[in-house]
Amino acid sequence: MILLAGALVSAYLGYRLAGWWAPAAVACVALALQAAAYQGVLSTADGVSGFVQILVMTGLTSLFLFYAIFSMGRSLGLRWRRKRR
Repeated sequence: MILLAGALVSAYLGYRLAGWWAPAAVACVALALQAAAYQGVLSTADGVSGFVQILVMTGLTSLFLFYAIFSMGRSLGLRWRRKRR
């Protein structure tokens, strides 16, 4: 759900032609929410190592996904504005 919500926010920000920093900010918020959701991983045998590995992989995935969706929304926003002229 966190990835889906972040993707929708990234697409909307791209459509509204926000700056290129917007997907990175959305990825940081999503990573913070995922860190709070993954607190149970710390109690396993892997402990902090497994927690860091999960956060790094989900953080990179989120960043790539949010930039891709942002650029799709941006292209749709630019196309819509060209048609209106």
